[in-house]
Amino acid sequence: MYMRLEQARSMAMFAAMMAGSDHDEERHRAVAAAKAHVGRNGRELVEEAVQLHGGIGMTMEYAVGHYFKRLTAIDLMFGDADWHLAEVARLGGLIGVDREVA
Repeated sequence: MYMRLEQARSMAMFAAMMAGSDHDEERHRAVAAAKAHVGRNGRELVEEAVQLHGGIGMTMEYAVGHYFKRLTAIDLMFGDADWHLAEVARLGGLIGVDREVA
């Protein structure tokens, strides 16, 4: 679970770093990859947390249930993880295609 969390943080930081890029396609690729990764791993992470904590994980008094609802809403905003994964594939992957160097 910790590994999933750190990977999601790293992808979010990468997307934030690429947000200032002058290259539209690279910026789009990085944000789509981060959204796909955070959507998938975030959902799996909170599902494991709910399973780990049992029934109390979904009660209103426990924070795990709130995280589950919030990550579900985030995953559905602006396209879900599957849509963004398809977008990354359409763009040629995270590394992408070599472009001409001026």
